[in-house]
Amino acid sequence: MRKILFEIPLPFFQSHLPIYSYGFMLMVAFLVAISIARWRARKEGIDPNKITDLGIYLVCAGILGARVFFIIQFFDDYKDNLFSIFKIYEGGLVYYGGLFTGIVTLFLYVKKHHLPFLKIVDVVTPSAALGLGFGRIGCFMNGCCFGKIAPHMPWAMQFPRTLDKTGMVDGSPVFIHQYELGFVHLSDSHSLPVHPTQLYSFLADVALFFVLSVFFKYRKRDGEVLFLFGIIYSIIRFCMELLRGDNPLFFSLFTVAQIISIGMFVVSVTLFVISRFKTVRKV
Repeated sequence: MRKILFEIPLPFFQSHLPIYSYGFMLMVAFLVAISIARWRARKEGIDPNKITDLGIYLVCAGILGARVFFIIQFFDDYKDNLFSIFKIYEGGLVYYGGLFTGIVTLFLYVKKHHLPFLKIVDVVTPSAALGLGFGRIGCFMNGCCFGKIAPHMPWAMQFPRTLDKTGMVDGSPVFIHQYELGFVHLSDSHSLPVHPTQLYSFLADVALFFVLSVFFKYRKRDGEVLFLFGIIYSIIRFCMELLRGDNPLFFSLFTVAQIISIGMFVVSVTLFVISRFKTVRKV
């Protein structure tokens, strides 16, 4: 865990500008994703500059939607300090929230510029999966999106107790969560071992990127890459939630992300089957 990646000295102000690892990895995710999406768009005869502009809009809308969804889900943690809502660099994004706002933004953008909606979606979807994976590295370095306690797993990881500038305990998220549950004490230096779900998600998202990239040239109709993403990602997220230790259960059954995953899976399978096996009308 490394919440602050490095600091840039500001000599005239006698201070330093912290570069947070979470925000830095979001930037890396955007640059990698947009570069691949531009390359794929060029091969499909689409203006790469349109993809760059779209990418900027999607990032802004995605972060906003993901943050709003997170705040709604964990509002009790913010109601006494509303200013902390704006501390995105500390983590706290829910992918499904960003996905929904991203889809709306995408639809409005392609409609305004008269672009083929489903083809654009297929072009950017593999990149989105890869960008999501790099974002999970940011989660790991920030300590958020942590897993359940796994004392017997040889690859389980312990996150450190962190202190603020005044010497007060302010993290990591895993440590604070376990302290609130009574599993650790403030005198402990690390949390109990937990599943590194951030790294699980990273590996799964990278694998999903390669699957979608290979499938791209075998799609029969535009939109099938998106539908396949919906099928596979919903499975990945549902399973990952079983190992996550930071999301509450509703009615002692599922997390919000699992409920959304179930709906997303059903819709994606239905659309994929319809698209894959629909008879092409010959003119």
